[in-house]
Amino acid sequence: MGPVEEFTALDYMDTKPGDNFVKIGVGVLTKPDEKPYAFERYYPIVDQGKWIVKTKPDQVTFNHELNDKTYSYKYEKCVQLVKGKPELLLVHTLKNTGNKTIETSVYDHNFFVIDNQPVGPGYSITLPFDIKGTGQGIGELAEIKGKQILFLRNVNNGENVFCSPLEGFNDTAGDYDFRIENKIAGAGVRITCDQPIQKLNFWCCYTTLCPEPYIRIKVDPGKEFSWKIRYEFYTLNK
Repeated sequence: MGPVEEFTALDYMDTKPGDNFVKIGVGVLTKPDEKPYAFERYYPIVDQGKWIVKTKPDQVTFNHELNDKTYSYKYEKCVQLVKGKPELLLVHTLKNTGNKTIETSVYDHNFFVIDNQPVGPGYSITLPFDIKGTGQGIGELAEIKGKQILFLRNVNNGENVFCSPLEGFNDTAGDYDFRIENKIAGAGVRITCDQPIQKLNFWCCYTTLCPEPYIRIKVDPGKEFSWKIRYEFYTLNK
């Protein structure tokens, strides 16, 4: 599926049960009841919009267009390899083609696995700021130590760590800078973005670990908003 990203639903809390709401990248859906939105729940799709996928040897571009009475947009996401470098670049553009301002947020799940190494003390997650927060599994499976999230032991099947939210970042794009490394495999990845973090979660299970940074999006009618996420892969000195 590639790097999995998700937009928050538009106006979900203000939508009455039985009425429709919009989720960018999905389309128009129906709100069944008063329960809060849950990404893992099924919602009937009323209009999935129009999808066009274009491929080249070094990239795949996804275009999603929706024309609805409430929100209309053109969304493009290009997943491309950077020539001559061990890098993956995600280039996004969201154009508001409707008459109502689009305000939402988007995050990348970042499901990382390095050489099939189980999640445990071989891994570290490093950020450019002192991390503040706690959550499920902290103190038992993992610990927050300064600018790092470290693991105290291997995470077993059925266990997970979940921290929401983590704090300590400022409102500049410089703090959207994550390093996930595995000293056993001798490999790592650096994740950067040209937008500041709005919210930060962290989740892991025994097979994968996932820093989940959100960015804020606001697009007035006729305008567009663009952002880039870069993944730089590298080896560690053993």
